[in-house]
Amino acid sequence: MKEVPSTTCTPIAGKHHYAGDCPDCGQGILSENGRLPECCPTCNHSLRSAKPDSPLYNILRSLKLYCDTRGRSTRREFWAFTLLTLLLLAIEAALYAGCYRNGSLSAIPTWLWLVLPALLLCPFSTLTIRRLHDLNKGPGLLIAFLALGLSGLGVIAMHSSNVLPEIITKEVSDWARVALQLAIIVGSIILYLGTQHRMPGPNEYGPAPK
Repeated sequence: MKEVPSTTCTPIAGKHHYAGDCPDCGQGILSENGRLPECCPTCNHSLRSAKPDSPLYNILRSLKLYCDTRGRSTRREFWAFTLLTLLLLAIEAALYAGCYRNGSLSAIPTWLWLVLPALLLCPFSTLTIRRLHDLNKGPGLLIAFLALGLSGLGVIAMHSSNVLPEIITKEVSDWARVALQLAIIVGSIILYLGTQHRMPGPNEYGPAPK
């Protein structure tokens, strides 16, 4: 059984802001007037070497680890980059809908609309794998989400463009829509897991991130 240090925390009066998770027990830590407490109020783990992070710091870290699936990532890092990804995709979807309504969609190359999702896919995938690692889970859910989502979108796009009509029939397109619905369900599970506390202490994927 792990020994808990007997250090006592001195509370600081003032405004409280969320500053990240305890690297040992995973509970949220509040900074007070911009300062971290000396130790975690839940498990008494020393926080003297920890620093409050910011959404920008977490987004830059996700981009820095663009293709790195090793180790673990915190909830704060996962949600900072995930919300940025959803915002950028929503803006692109709004632009696409606007071009479709005013009839200028044909003037824009189709591949141009795929650039942003392609750039975001790799860092989002590796970040999700690290977040699942933080919960002591493998990448199986992400693989299922990508397989269902990408195959469903690809088949529907080919059916709409009348590519390989002898293979991509209406029945195949209907199955692709079912795959997309399953992808939405799996994606919702991943987002739910992204809100969960980490496994305390080190696990088979490495030490808890600080």
